[in-house]
Parts: sequence; structure tokens; C-alpha cells
Amino acid sequence: VANDDPLSSVNGATNAIEVVSDNLVSSVYIGQGAGRYPTANSCINDIVALAKGDTTPLPFNPKSNTKYVNNYSSVFFLRLNYRDQVGITRECGEICEKHGVSIHSILQNPKAKSQESAFAIVTEKVEFAAILKVLADIEALSWCKGKPFYMPVLREDWQS
Repeated sequence: VANDDPLSSVNGATNAIEVVSDNLVSSVYIGQGAGRYPTANSCINDIVALAKGDTTPLPFNPKSNTKYVNNYSSVFFLRLNYRDQVGITRECGEICEKHGVSIHSILQNPKAKSQESAFAIVTEKVEFAAILKVLADIEALSWCKGKPFYMPVLREDWQS
């Protein structure tokens, strides 16, 4: 680890984790660890659980009827970086229409620098699978710069 890396200052009972993703690039979280006794206790509990034949990767063997799904409905926020040209909003509208995505609003601020050209779209409630199709089509266009950012809007008062 390089000396100028935030992880280089981690020592003693301090814990650190670095999360790397397409959207956040790199985020480092540093905080105080539990200490030697709580850590030792957790290690002993894990060893005993394994000795008893527990193979679950989840803590405390939780029982749950939770069903995880890959598709869900939500309002979505999309941010697109672009190379300026005529017809971009029209193309976005046509792609959204093709995949059954209704646009609630579009915001395009005046650009200060050409590398900062971006606009935002907020959709009406739609399935996540449709958003992925929209983003794939938009990303393939010549004016789209980089991977579009997206996220569901979780505020219930925004859900239509």
C-alpha cells in the first residue's frame, strides 16, 4: 500500500474497508475496531459453530421468508453524460417509449465546460428490467459519454 493511500494509516485496532464500484469509483471507510476481547469472542463462536456443523454463511442462523428478486418496480433517477449535439432528448424519449418507460421529468443545466455535459431523467414507476434496456440502448449511442448512472427513487411520496 502506497504511503499516500488512506489505507496506509490504518493500524492497531482500527478497521478499514475500501469499496470500489462503477458509480462511486472508490470509497474508503475507516473506524475503530471492536477490540481484542470482542474479536476473540467472535472467533471462538465461529469455531464452535463450525464444530457443530453449522455451514450457513449468515450470522446467527437467521430464519427468513425473504424472497430476493432481480426485478422490481420503482421511479428511477438516471444521469447521462453526453457529447453535445442536436436530437439527444428526442433520442432518449424514443428509447424510453420503445421500452415502455414514461418520463416524469428531464433536467438539463447549461454546461460550464464540455466535459461536464450531463442531464437527468426521472421516470414514472416502471420495472427495473425496462430501465436496464433503456440504459443499454442509450449507452450504445455515439453521444453518450461513459456508463449512465441510475438509481431507484425510494421516497414513497414519489411513487406514482
